[in-house]
Amino acid sequence: MGDVARPEPIEALARGGTTELATGTVDPFTAMTARFGWPARSFGGRFFAGFALADPDRERLLDLERRGAVVYVMRYSSRLDYFLFNWLFLSAGVRLSSFANGIRFYYYRPVGEALRLLARGAMLRLRRGSKGMRQRGFDHTRSVVREGGTLFLFLRTDKLRSQLFSRPRAVKSALREIDYLREVVETTFGSDVHVSLVPLALFWRKSGGQRSRFLNVFYGAPTRPSDTGKVLSFLWNYRNLAVRVGEAIDLSSFVSERGGEGFARVTKQVRRSLLIFLRREEKPVLGAALRPLDRIAEAVLADPEVVDAMAEADASRRRFAARAETRARRYLREIAANPSPTVLAILDVVVAWMFRRLFARFEVTGLDGIVAAAKRSPLVLVPSHRSHFDYVILSWLFYESHLVPPLVAAGINLAFWPLGPIFRRGGAFFLRRSFEGNRLYSTVFRAYVQALIKDGVTQEFFIEGTRSRTGKTLQPRLGMLSMVLDAFANGVRRDVQIVPVGFTYERLVEEGSMTEERKGASKVAENLPALLKAGRVFRSNFGAVTVRFGEPMSLAGLVDLERYKKDPEVRRRTIESLADELSRRINGLITAGRSSVSAAALLGSGSRALREPDFCTRVSEVVALLELLGVSCSQNLERNLAEGHPEAAVELLLQSGAVERRESSEGAILQLSEGARERLAYYRATISPALAWPATLALALTRHEQGEAVLAEASGWLDLLRLEFFPPDPAQRPAVFDKLMAHFREQGWIEGGEGDALVITPQGAPRIAFFAAQIRPLLDAYRALLRAVAEAELPADRGSLLGRAKVVLEEELLLGDAAYTEAVCPTTLGNAFQLLIAEGVLSVDGNPRRDDARVSSGPDWVRLEQLRARLAHAFRSG
Repeated sequence: MGDVARPEPIEALARGGTTELATGTVDPFTAMTARFGWPARSFGGRFFAGFALADPDRERLLDLERRGAVVYVMRYSSRLDYFLFNWLFLSAGVRLSSFANGIRFYYYRPVGEALRLLARGAMLRLRRGSKGMRQRGFDHTRSVVREGGTLFLFLRTDKLRSQLFSRPRAVKSALREIDYLREVVETTFGSDVHVSLVPLALFWRKSGGQRSRFLNVFYGAPTRPSDTGKVLSFLWNYRNLAVRVGEAIDLSSFVSERGGEGFARVTKQVRRSLLIFLRREEKPVLGAALRPLDRIAEAVLADPEVVDAMAEADASRRRFAARAETRARRYLREIAANPSPTVLAILDVVVAWMFRRLFARFEVTGLDGIVAAAKRSPLVLVPSHRSHFDYVILSWLFYESHLVPPLVAAGINLAFWPLGPIFRRGGAFFLRRSFEGNRLYSTVFRAYVQALIKDGVTQEFFIEGTRSRTGKTLQPRLGMLSMVLDAFANGVRRDVQIVPVGFTYERLVEEGSMTEERKGASKVAENLPALLKAGRVFRSNFGAVTVRFGEPMSLAGLVDLERYKKDPEVRRRTIESLADELSRRINGLITAGRSSVSAAALLGSGSRALREPDFCTRVSEVVALLELLGVSCSQNLERNLAEGHPEAAVELLLQSGAVERRESSEGAILQLSEGARERLAYYRATISPALAWPATLALALTRHEQGEAVLAEASGWLDLLRLEFFPPDPAQRPAVFDKLMAHFREQGWIEGGEGDALVITPQGAPRIAFFAAQIRPLLDAYRALLRAVAEAELPADRGSLLGRAKVVLEEELLLGDAAYTEAVCPTTLGNAFQLLIAEGVLSVDGNPRRDDARVSSGPDWVRLEQLRARLAHAFRSG
């Protein structure tokens, strides 16, 4: 068996190493070389220095070559690709290839050796002719396989000019190229040598934009580019090179299992498997080929729902109104993305600079699983929405990871000049805030989303519909999700995978505006002057950003298509349950950071100050409970605690001015700045879905002494606040509460149980009160709305009821009946209003999210006083 001596370090190779191929079948004209000529050494040293095989890939390849023959397979032949892998194999100590079809590689060797091989090759071609040289290639292929060596097999070797040939000529060329794979398979049939096929994919990152034949020259797909085009592409994009080493195909076992089918059929099966792998590896990087806008328009306008909507619009149009088709095309131009590789490359540089100025680091987990999922079916990313940076960060992470960035559903408010055109070229497609009253627009938008899914494009939308002004995950908006599910139900794809994504900011860039809007201030529309004023943020540091990708949710395994399509009620329940599950999973992906844990520690009472030792104790206790509940902590927070400095967790809040440190005779005091409770409430809310568990348990412990009653009461509070936290099914809750009860006992906060009465200990009383205080602001808001509804003369407008609840709450804060100013929050009052509708206390005529909706008493109006009594009792016991 031929082998290759292990190479010297790559530094030596750049100087001209002496490692040579060992004895065995070696084709000097196509084999890789251990000694490069000066031009090749200089080029490789300059442009290949940043590349290396990953350690797991290196170990896999070394193991395969110890077992026998290794055949590396690539889609298109390229001397540059072969040169790069020659360099990578030398640097990694992987056996070099002894033969490759479709290329000549000898002139990468030292000049004297290259000239000798040139002359020898010319004489050989004269003697043997083209057929003889082709037979020589087959002989080398068989010999290398029999000897357990290594070779490269290119499935396509035709040059770009072959596109000018007739179709019969192209088919003949393709059949000739299959012959080399047939030689490998046929040799394996009669050999005891173990043979492995290793697919390799090497390509340059690009967007999923529209592809033209001209651009194929520079990006290498879907047709084989010229060598000149490949080199030009490399010099322009070499920093963005993506290399994939695929899982090996055990050809020996494949032949053993299917040998009875004959080597011709086995060859076709092997080739198909290789092409499937290569396409799957390319898919996350190259993405789906977006059709030109005019082609998309044809598909959208031919959609049956759009055709019906256009007919309806034409039938009802006024005399001088534009025809429906013209309006539909105008709507599509307003909606559609137009991604550009050039714009993405420029944005990558700009965004990278911006992020270096704003954020300390990015902590990303789960992205590898998304790469694997993207190879199987189209992805729809559903992130939490806390900041305008969410979609910028996500697209940037994909681009930096050699993945095609998603097309992002963005609000039409972001289409303002100059960012609108840039966002559109960066992959944004725009939607209006409301589709009501415009069936033509809604059907065009739905058809566009369906076209993207059919083309296999990765999409992204925010299920909350808008940025959360509270820090919590908002109630889901079902429009985009229903479009994705309907497209899947229409059969445009066998499967679509929904991916929840969680963003956690240690400090939010839009902190100031979010705080004002949280208190009820009107949202300021995005515009150019606001953009120009935003430069001041670059003078601040906003800490780390954590991005966590959840497990993809396969619609094929979640949706009963037959019932979904036939029964509108099943369709509605499916969409709602999936939306709730997505929201629950997004909550599970949130990370506990320094600001969120510090905020929880500081807001555990109605006071404005806390001694630093007490703060440190609270931080440690909160983190212990979060870890018990499976919540991940940021690296900065873990480091602070590991080093014994929990007080360092408040660092970012001190920098932002939300908290001040004051010295006193008894030690440092951490004091909240004026109006800072609302800012800190935002950060605490990011971990509130986890804090809700100990908070509701603490609240229940103040009312009951028997374990079963405590657990039932705590679960009841979770039900009451379900629109805030998306708690799991009641059957799953007892295990979590039992775990918390055990923790409370271990800490000495409660005593009893196992049939005895549960008692809060003197040591535990302040801790129980501290955790109960984490949801007191919510209860203040709910109580205020219930009082406003009870005192109102119904029917009334939704807006007037919520306005009256805000006034009630502000009065209670002045009188001391409520202690937490952060309770004044329109979103929380809105959730309380939705709860009364769900409980049957109120009924609504119109959209329950609109302030002009008409509200009247519901079928279960008597529940109102029951809920008020329950809240009042909780406050008395607290």
